[in-house]
Amino acid sequence: MNIVAFLLIFLSVSSFVFFFLPGLLSLVQSFNQRRAEKLATKMDEMFVRAKKKQTVMIYALAPFFLAAAGFVFAPPTFRFIGFLVGVVLGFIVPSFYIRFLSGQRKRKFYAQLIDALMMMNSGLKGGLSLLQAMEVVADEMPEPISQEFAILIGENKMGVSLELSFDRLYTRMGTPALQQFISAILLARETGGNLPIIFNRIIQTIRENRKIEQNIETLTIQGKIQGFVMLLLPVAFAFFIYSSNPHYFDVMLESKMGQNLLMLAGGLEVVGAILIIKFSTIGEF
Repeated sequence: MNIVAFLLIFLSVSSFVFFFLPGLLSLVQSFNQRRAEKLATKMDEMFVRAKKKQTVMIYALAPFFLAAAGFVFAPPTFRFIGFLVGVVLGFIVPSFYIRFLSGQRKRKFYAQLIDALMMMNSGLKGGLSLLQAMEVVADEMPEPISQEFAILIGENKMGVSLELSFDRLYTRMGTPALQQFISAILLARETGGNLPIIFNRIIQTIRENRKIEQNIETLTIQGKIQGFVMLLLPVAFAFFIYSSNPHYFDVMLESKMGQNLLMLAGGLEVVGAILIIKFSTIGEF
């Protein structure tokens, strides 16, 4: 009887592997391929040099690698939960990584905008046209603002209207300061305003906004510190108790109710961290 059961299990597993596993692997591969193409396109937009094959490898292997790590490093009781958490992280970490790179690029662009406006202002006062002043920024300024202005100039030379080029620039690097800059240029082209005077006002406005942002960051940092301390206190307390008496949490770890309560506590910790970050963030720019 045991031999028959073993043969049935063997035949079932073999049939699954033979008939369904290739299709499942193909489905996973095509899904990862689509995700990798979206990632590569986003990275190309941000001028992040990365080969497509490497991107596909990262997207394909991240869920499996993090799932295996979660299974291996999680406590024996929570290995299945660690496996699931690893799979979820493997799918969302690359997207967060791209969002991080995009945010870094926008912050650098915003930090360089005042210098670019001052350079364009000097060029306009020296008799250069608007496009010539932007070419100076593309040639003299560091990345990423030089790259973005080079794209804008290249599109204009290929016949794209300046309004559409500015709209694409704002889509890539949308900040309130950039919107003021674009609106001022387009309005001055229609009404014949004095661009150097307008640029001086924009520069002054950006500097005042930066002072306000620094004050806000100073005022909110205390709340962030208090929130993170409160988040770390339960973890530090549990670690201290476990170090002094490893069997203190046996009731929680071995019973179903205790495991559910621990999972609930961990989830509430994550929710608390997210709420602290949200409440302490006024705005990016």
